[in-house]
Formats: sequence, structure tokens, C-alpha cells
Amino acid sequence: MLLNSYAEKQMFGDNATRIAIELDEYEKSFFLTEAEKSIVIQLYTGRNQLGASFEETEEMRRYLNNLVKTEVLTDPIEEDGLVHIDSTSKFFNLPDNLWFITYEAVTISNDGECNDGATLAVIPCTQDDFHRIRKNPFRGANTRRALRLDVSTDTVEIVCKYDISSYLVRYIEKIHPIVTAYLPEDLSIDGVSEPMDCKLHESLHPMILEQAVIMAYNSRAGSSAKKEKE
Repeated sequence: MLLNSYAEKQMFGDNATRIAIELDEYEKSFFLTEAEKSIVIQLYTGRNQLGASFEETEEMRRYLNNLVKTEVLTDPIEEDGLVHIDSTSKFFNLPDNLWFITYEAVTISNDGECNDGATLAVIPCTQDDFHRIRKNPFRGANTRRALRLDVSTDTVEIVCKYDISSYLVRYIEKIHPIVTAYLPEDLSIDGVSEPMDCKLHESLHPMILEQAVIMAYNSRAGSSAKKEKE
């Protein structure tokens, strides 16, 4: 109903022509999921009507609260092709469902300096910046902080002055798709072909629906108008 309310075209005089737009369940699921992704990114980055980013206000915290997860990684990895950028660094595989990291820290093990169990903040760092700051006592890895370098989409390298016993990462997970009905065997939305409700806060549902409708209308309005003329 909302989609076709957009599709009313006023003609000359008092006449009006309604261009009906019909979508199958796969198309509905696709547009709803794409709108959901777009809304989450807008809320996280602050590029939204409220002008506020994630955790800037209590309202923003509640919007994405269902997506916030925490993992404590205790098993560093050593794989072929991984070359340490620093002799004290360790590699960790990130959770498969991780989308945006919101907080990270390391716990250090006993180093003979009474630091056993201490927690250090982890600061993201680019490859280029690392070589400029690695020996800087204030900006490099020091007694108060470790550095994180992204190796690939699912692997990070943590540079720390001390031996790391665990790496805590809190993050916004990848969203679950919205699927309105069972899909044909050859179709899926992000690997899901069974009905799945939106997992986000209910207050976001109207916003997602509105954006999905606009996406669907923009994708069909041109071709529908052409058929109407014919």
C-alpha cells in the first residue's frame, strides 16, 4: 500500500493515473534488507536526520543495542603468509559476524613487572602511521596502550609492549536479513531463504519500511511509467 501510494502521477487537469508496482517476496526481502543495512550505517556514522552517531545519545544507543556483541579472544593465530610487523605483535581472527568495532582492549600476562591481568586500550592504526609512530613513546605501543593493524577483513595484528593473554573486542554485528516468506531454492538473501523478522529495535521498523519503499519505487518507476505510456 505504501509503495503504490508513491506511484500516483498527476496528469493534466483533474485526471490522475496510478502506476501499480508489484513486487514478489524475494524483491520485498531484498529491498527491506538493503534499507536495513543503509539505516544501520547511517545511525552508526551519524549521517542521519538526527545528526548523531552511535552512542552519542541514549536514543542512538537503544537503536543499535540489539546488534552490539562482545568476544574475548585468547588464541592468537600463526598462519603461512602472516609476517609480524613487530617482534611482540600477535595475530587474531575476528568473529565472522563482526561489522564495526566499537571498543577493544587487551589483557596482559605476567611480565615480571607486576602487570599480570592489567588491561590496556587498543588503538586502531594504519600501516603507514605505524612506521612513523612505532618508536614514539607517546603515540606508539606503550605502557598504556596497544595498537591494532588490520591485516585482512577478518585478521588483525595487535602490537603491544607486553605479552598478551587475551584480546577483547566489542562490535556491531552484521545485520540479519529480512525475509518475508520462503524463497525458491535458487534464491536467498545473504544466504537465508526462510522467513526472518527484523532484529532491530521496533522503533526503527517504520524507518526501514519507508526507505525500502523509496528504493523499490526508484527501481521500478521509470519502467512502469514507460509501460503506462505504451
